[in-house]
Amino acid sequence: MQGGGDCTTVIPKACACLVDAGGRLLVFRHPGDGNMQLPKGTIEPGEAPEVAARRELLEESGIDHVGPLQPLGTLERECEAGIEGNTIRHAQRWHLFLMRADRPLPETFEHVAMGSPEEDGLVFSFSWLSAGDDISQFTPPYRQTIERVREALAAAR
Repeated sequence: MQGGGDCTTVIPKACACLVDAGGRLLVFRHPGDGNMQLPKGTIEPGEAPEVAARRELLEESGIDHVGPLQPLGTLERECEAGIEGNTIRHAQRWHLFLMRADRPLPETFEHVAMGSPEEDGLVFSFSWLSAGDDISQFTPPYRQTIERVREALAAAR
């Protein structure tokens, strides 16, 4: 993509939706834009979406998840320039994966991001989102992802 943004190229992303034993979803506040997010990032050339989801979770939270992944499908997104650190308009395809924590994790914690030139050194503040919590502080694609997680958890009960 050059200049004004060629929307014919779709950038693949992987999103790690980690839930604890109580069904709470791991979320974090991104210091770059102040928004609440889920661990997510670009799938590298030749990388499988499942591998990318695990890598993004590790880079952004420090959690090395080796357990099973439950695919939650994909989400198509048109990403505008000037929001969430994007400099050009482009299309994204998010590959969503539900992961279940295999051990108790802290209620809140911070992690220094690694692995991405745009995020290296940023401190992400993590917490848990419960089933009934308000999700209006998330941008629309994250809200759609959270709804998919909630639907999958409800279906598993």
